[in-house]
Amino acid sequence: MPRVNVITTLNNSRNDIALLNNYIQSSRNLEAKYQHMISEVVMLRLFSILEHSISEFAFKFACGAVYRNGSRPRVHTICRSLQDANTQMLSYGRRNPLPYHRWTKDNLIQKSIQNVLDITDSFFLQIQVHSNLIDEMRIVRNHIAHKSAITKREYYTLLTNLYGGNPRITAGAFLASTTRQPRANIAKYIIATKIILNDISNG
Repeated sequence: MPRVNVITTLNNSRNDIALLNNYIQSSRNLEAKYQHMISEVVMLRLFSILEHSISEFAFKFACGAVYRNGSRPRVHTICRSLQDANTQMLSYGRRNPLPYHRWTKDNLIQKSIQNVLDITDSFFLQIQVHSNLIDEMRIVRNHIAHKSAITKREYYTLLTNLYGGNPRITAGAFLASTTRQPRANIAKYIIATKIILNDISNG
């Protein structure tokens, strides 16, 4: 089995996030409507990077990768490859295999990994530490991507929890504006994603 490591995944995510950050920085002098549009596109890509990196970390740990601090994750069954890890997480120890993985919420991540990776280990514990922020990002991402009645309701509930009252702010304005706080939310999410991925891969 070829040696796998999480540093490659982390470095790739950092490079991709840096590119997104460059797009945000370059858009600062544009009209607000264009900043809003770019922020929405960046948010979609940013959350995709987060999802993909979490899944790849999980698969690599199942294949014997160690944390960046050198410690070994607790694994219930060692997998032969990333594809084998994907398959085992769907089926190992399950009477009814999962149809697919979902990496967008802590309870869904737990459902995917629990029979292969020990959920009391650092990987999942760090996901739980950051679960509220991951869920906040998921809600914003889903509203941008789908704009359904369900995603709109979740999004407006999030705005109420963050700002109070009954605000009606578009996702683009929510991400790009600095009216309510000194740092735009898209900048906050970019920084947060780097921290989340750093923490869950460190051990």
